[in-house]
Amino acid sequence: MTVVPVFGGPKKRDIIQRAYGFCGQAAYEFELTPEEYNAGLRAMNDQLAACNCTTYNFPEYGDGNAEDESGLAANDILGVSYYVAQLLAPQIGKTLTASKPASRACDLFLMKWQAIPSVELGRQTPRGAGNRYWNGPLPFFVAPVSEDEPAQ
Repeated sequence: MTVVPVFGGPKKRDIIQRAYGFCGQAAYEFELTPEEYNAGLRAMNDQLAACNCTTYNFPEYGDGNAEDESGLAANDILGVSYYVAQLLAPQIGKTLTASKPASRACDLFLMKWQAIPSVELGRQTPRGAGNRYWNGPLPFFVAPVSEDEPAQ
């Protein structure tokens, strides 16, 4: 069976150009050098790996290629480009001007891909002082014992 990855979305080059545009630098296709594209790819890969974005087309090795499709949805592009611009601006000596729609889109993107931590309580964990049955029949959380766990 052959697995064909289908990514879609705008090219990474377009997102990087928008990010440099937010930084106040010329964002034309022929104005950016290959080194600036590599810096943008590196920033985008690092930032989107940290927020656990599963639809992004991560490169198999290295920084990837700016001509690759990003795999991002159309409503995430503004937020991602502003998110990448936040990392690029200090590197190129520019100050990022605050844009309310862009920063809101960035916040919405980060909320969409935020990792929600989960905590499991072990057996015999007290329920707490707010438990009305603290001294009653069930003062502890009761968790089922897995069949894979050896008897103690």
